[in-house]
Amino acid sequence: MNLPNALTLFRILLVPAFLIAVIYGWLTTALVLFITAGITDLLDGVLARRYGHETILGSFLDPVADKLLMTVSFISLAIIGLLPPWLGVLAVSKDLFVVIGMAVLYFSGQPVAAVPTLWGKQTTFLQIVTLGLALLFAVAEGDPRVLGPLFILTGAVTAFSGLHYIFSGLRSLPPEIGG
Repeated sequence: MNLPNALTLFRILLVPAFLIAVIYGWLTTALVLFITAGITDLLDGVLARRYGHETILGSFLDPVADKLLMTVSFISLAIIGLLPPWLGVLAVSKDLFVVIGMAVLYFSGQPVAAVPTLWGKQTTFLQIVTLGLALLFAVAEGDPRVLGPLFILTGAVTAFSGLHYIFSGLRSLPPEIGG
């Protein structure tokens, strides 16, 4: 196993540790684990591209690790009140709808490529910033109301991105399937 794939597996193993930290209220630990996961995500991508260590396993594991961390983060932070519940539901639903859409395309015989769009990348960036700041504000005992506009922006971009993926997927269906 190459180093980028090992880093991705390590990131997957950080998810249960992150969840345990959130459940027990060890928010400083949760923040450190979240940042560590982000750093390993950056490192595995850079190393894979720079040294030609891109693998089929890595192409599957990396998005799984990302979605696992994001899903667990949104659900757990919404449950403990660091995020509005509507934002947690919206973020998880968007990813679920994208996966279902890809499955529909795959099973209808259409080519499926997990290529993120510009909107998808912007959504992911905003979601990571939102999760990180929610944790940071909780650890630093800052006023969480300051994050209200960020929550609304993240929700709006997430919803738009989800709709963009859905309509792009529908346009790629042949008329006899999508019509």
